[in-house]
Amino acid sequence: MATENPYIPDSDGISDSERERFVDELAQHVGSGRLTIDEFDTRASAVYASTTVAEARAQFTDLPRSAPPAPTTARARRRLPVHQRIEWTAWLGVSAINVLVWALVSLGTASMVYPWPLWVIGPWGLVLLGRTVLGIEGGGCSSRAHDPRRDAARAAMLARREAMRAHSIAHRGQLRCAPLAQTQTRPLAATSHRRW
Repeated sequence: MATENPYIPDSDGISDSERERFVDELAQHVGSGRLTIDEFDTRASAVYASTTVAEARAQFTDLPRSAPPAPTTARARRRLPVHQRIEWTAWLGVSAINVLVWALVSLGTASMVYPWPLWVIGPWGLVLLGRTVLGIEGGGCSSRAHDPRRDAARAAMLARREAMRAHSIAHRGQLRCAPLAQTQTRPLAATSHRRW
């Protein structure tokens, strides 16, 4: 059942923002797998066509209530991607070797040698720091593959977009495109004789 607001009586008219809220909740049910795209399409059209809150809430009678988002009390610890951890480890190792060589040369000559390791450690460290802070190259394609939350959100967004398009077409009372099975097709050879 949709999240009920005790301040909005069921007999009152429904506003556009309330309709959007109901459709967003339907999209969450699509994302969680409780509704198919066709069911979402039908129910979203009914929500957009509803004139009262009760008519919109009727689309949620067989659905469980959506859980409110969990409050985030503890700050999530951000973990570096694997490739950045490898880069930082390499930087640390090379820096340690350079400082060790510089220290041994300074001890061997019994005088302070120019601190040349700064020219290796500094620029490389600044580049790594900038990439880490700005999130450049932070994950690549591997982190996007098979992410169920991203897939569910994308399915919900696509379902909502399709429902809004269907509602817009139905609201205008006209269908501009014929179904694919009814369209006339020309043979490929007859379409163009030019070569590019």
